[in-house]
Amino acid sequence: MKKKIIIIISIVLILVAGGGFFWWNGNQKDVRELNKNLPEGMRVVKNLFGFGNEYKVVDKIDGYEFKVPKEWRGMKKITYYEQTKTEAPGISIDTQSGDLFGIGVVKLENEQISLESWTQERIIKSIPSHWKIEKQFLNDIETIKLWSEKQSLSGIPLYFFKKDSKIYNISGTSEDFIRYIIANGKW
Repeated sequence: MKKKIIIIISIVLILVAGGGFFWWNGNQKDVRELNKNLPEGMRVVKNLFGFGNEYKVVDKIDGYEFKVPKEWRGMKKITYYEQTKTEAPGISIDTQSGDLFGIGVVKLENEQISLESWTQERIIKSIPSHWKIEKQFLNDIETIKLWSEKQSLSGIPLYFFKKDSKIYNISGTSEDFIRYIIANGKW
């Protein structure tokens, strides 16, 4: 009698585990599609059980990760850009909600360079008359927000912040999402 109960429980557990695997595997289809063109070390991950479609972007290449805001309802596309002689590495994201978002990472040769001097030298001097500047703190992270009144750049703020020997540039169509990601990311 005990053997029959053990066998029945074992069969039920195997069926539950098998069904759970197939459910989980089907629930990860969107993540597999997002990751298929990303390089080794760059991944979108979805929470284990897929409840609430919680996503996270993990970039081990450039050393950061952040939770995707739930309001994005996931991502349509994520693209990683390799570093070139003239451009820093970064990502761009098209969200399910229609927002656009990007992160660039500049690796400094000298960690002593300040965020303010780097921003002044590299960004503001390029088009000095168009930039509006505002310093902000987001969860103890000093940021410099730039935006332009020039028609072609209007409405898309750029946020810069420094962590160790890296300067991060984050931009997007929603300032609330930028602020959320800076404040809650691991940099």
